[in-house]
Amino acid sequence: MIHIYLCEDDNRQLTRWKTVIEKYLLMNSTESQLYCTVSKPEELLAMRKKSEITGLYFLDIDLQAEKNGIELAQEIRKYDPRGYIVFITTHSEMAVLTFRYKVEAMDFIIKDNVKTLPEQICACIKNAENNYRAQLDSSKRLLSVKIDKANLVLDQDDIIAITTSEDYHKIIIHTKNGTRQMAGSLKEFKATLNSTFCQCSRSSIVNLKHVLKYSRDEALLTMDNKETYSVSIRMMGKVQRALKQI
Repeated sequence: MIHIYLCEDDNRQLTRWKTVIEKYLLMNSTESQLYCTVSKPEELLAMRKKSEITGLYFLDIDLQAEKNGIELAQEIRKYDPRGYIVFITTHSEMAVLTFRYKVEAMDFIIKDNVKTLPEQICACIKNAENNYRAQLDSSKRLLSVKIDKANLVLDQDDIIAITTSEDYHKIIIHTKNGTRQMAGSLKEFKATLNSTFCQCSRSSIVNLKHVLKYSRDEALLTMDNKETYSVSIRMMGKVQRALKQI
């Protein structure tokens, strides 16, 4: 998942960026979310501090504030060293400063190019998602699932649990942001998951990274999103051993 941040002091421009991104997210199968739409650097940084998710940042350079966009980018790097930063501005001459301040901008978009701006914004989102997918793949955290003829990329670290559905041959993926139902079986998905997952019953596989508490007496796992999952007698030993290794 990628959280998308916008920071632009001109409300008309900010609304335009927001509309372009919302349309992209609606038309594409993606877990990316428009997370923050603000006009002040301090507001963006406050939101950034609340999240542990990789961000894609579209920043104006001249923000009419104590911090300009480049200085804001420097602050962002303290909290999100691998995030993707894109500057959108009328000041093309300031592009060289992004290198001097070592903020590692992914792109630099000129506002004056009104006709191509939407296409450039969407291209940045696609590039960020492709890079993010490659990072997940290299760290064995990538899970690609098919939903309605589209492939959806998930970060396995974001998955709380996978359970069977009441609908025949369907499973439910529980994530930090809700649930998704799709065709498949626990057996099929289990083969694609990394070692942080453990089956705790015939109907549930949990991500041990999200276990908040295990009650042996109640045979119950409490997850950090407050969901609970029963542990079958047959799986108790396996679950206890797996928890000690996390």
